Amino acid sequence: MNLSTTNPVSRFLYWCAFGVNPRETEIVQQNRVKYLLIGLSVLMIGVIAAFSFGFLFELLFLFGKVEPKVSEPIAVRVLKVLFSVFSGVGILLFYRWLLSFIKMGDGSSQITLKEIYRAMPLIFSACVLCLIVVTPILLKVYETEINIELRIKQQDKLAELNGSTSKRFQNEISRIDADLLKIETDRNILVDRQKAAVQEYIDQMQGRSGMAGYGPRAKQLESLKDEKTKQVSDFDERTKTQVETLRNQRQKILEELDYELNVTNLAQARQLESFIARLKIMNTIENLSSFLFANIMMVLLIGPMYLKMMISVKQ
Repeated sequence: MNLSTTNPVSRFLYWCAFGVNPRETEIVQQNRVKYLLIGLSVLMIGVIAAFSFGFLFELLFLFGKVEPKVSEPIAVRVLKVLFSVFSGVGILLFYRWLLSFIKMGDGSSQITLKEIYRAMPLIFSACVLCLIVVTPILLKVYETEINIELRIKQQDKLAELNGSTSKRFQNEISRIDADLLKIETDRNILVDRQKAAVQEYIDQMQGRSGMAGYGPRAKQLESLKDEKTKQVSDFDERTKTQVETLRNQRQKILEELDYELNVTNLAQARQLESFIARLKIMNTIENLSSFLFANIMMVLLIGPMYLKMMISVKQ
């Protein structure tokens, strides 16, 4: 058969079906329909793989997150398209290469157990290839459901982390607050004594407590007032550094608490968006449609192998 006499579409499908064995061109004429079906299946696998790896690119590098999507830069779009095209072409060539190892039929259109046994490694490779191609597509199909489940898991994880963080930091804050409260209480005692001494001195000077005027009693009360005032000043000077240190420690702990709540814990919760986590969620929400799609892909991948084994070679 001279391939140059066929139309371009048929020539391309023949090219997809021939594998890497040129001698098969001699038997295309007697198995033309089967070869066209094989070539069409290989082409469809390449196209589906291109879309699949495009979705995989989004899931791994761009989208598939709980947060709202943002527009992609032109360079990223071009990179995604190139990744999809090269992946699709690569899968097509790999599967075409796999088909080249399938031996022709033994002269009949029936498939024998011996032929199936010889093709088992290739059939297994096709099953693995089916899993690789189907998974990103199913992840994209169930992206909304997966994101909802991820949001719930993230919120639960974040609440757990925030509760643990708040409890841990609150212990430190409570300890510092207790130290500050003790200092403030001790100072208030001194201040109350100072106020009492000042009031007693004023009462003495105004005659509400004994003879009015600046006499011996007034001098004694003034001395007591000055002593109490000095005690407050000495206390403030003595505890100034300690109070500043405690307040700085408290402020630092509050900043660390805020950072851990809004950055560290959030980052840990977002780790639930991993590819493996999405696969686990997808396995819990798969339904009949995903099962049917996987089986269709399996037929597309294994069907051409059986078709090639059914090709009858006339001697």
